[in-house]
Amino acid sequence: MSSRTKQIPAKNRRIVEERCGGLCEGCGKREATELHHRKYRSRGGGNEVTNLIYLCGWGNHTGCHGTAHSTEGHELGWSVNSWADPAFTPVLWRGGMSWLTSDGRVEPTGFEPSF
Repeated sequence: MSSRTKQIPAKNRRIVEERCGGLCEGCGKREATELHHRKYRSRGGGNEVTNLIYLCGWGNHTGCHGTAHSTEGHELGWSVNSWADPAFTPVLWRGGMSWLTSDGRVEPTGFEPSF
């Protein structure tokens, strides 16, 4: 199965669900309700663990998921440009800039957010 198929593989979904622990990976304060593709499928993004983040909110309008679909989402690493690789794009993860690894770990980048 291609990583660009619509269906997220159960293994990848499970890894991301375990990584989030039920809480939004953006703010860490509310329930994670939307599994978001950082690099949108329309931009060539796939279902890799490094491209998925569980956020609060619904649709593309509220909570951290709504923010991911705004201009600010790019600054936070919650949305990734078509030419970028999510595995090499840091993300604001619960207050700190981090790398999301393919095995579900979150590794701090060592630098602070610049916003």
